[in-house]
Amino acid sequence: MAGASVKVAVRVRPFNSREIGKDSKCIIQMSGNTTTIINPKQPKENKSYNFDYSYCVSPLPR
Repeated sequence: MAGASVKVAVRVRPFNSREIGKDSKCIIQMSGNTTTIINPKQPKENKSYNFDYSYCVSPLPR
C-alpha cells in the first residue's frame, strides 16, 4: 500500500488486585510520547521508545 502509514499507541493499564496484593512495583514511566522501561536489577540499563501516542490511565504504584 503506497503512501499508507501506521500510527502506534501504547497504554499502561492500572494494576489489578493481584498485582496490588503482591505489592508490585511499576517499571514503566511515560513522558509525552516517550515510554521508558526501567530494569529494576540494572537501573542504568533503561530502554526508551517513542510512539505516536502514549497513555497512562491512572497514577501508577511505585
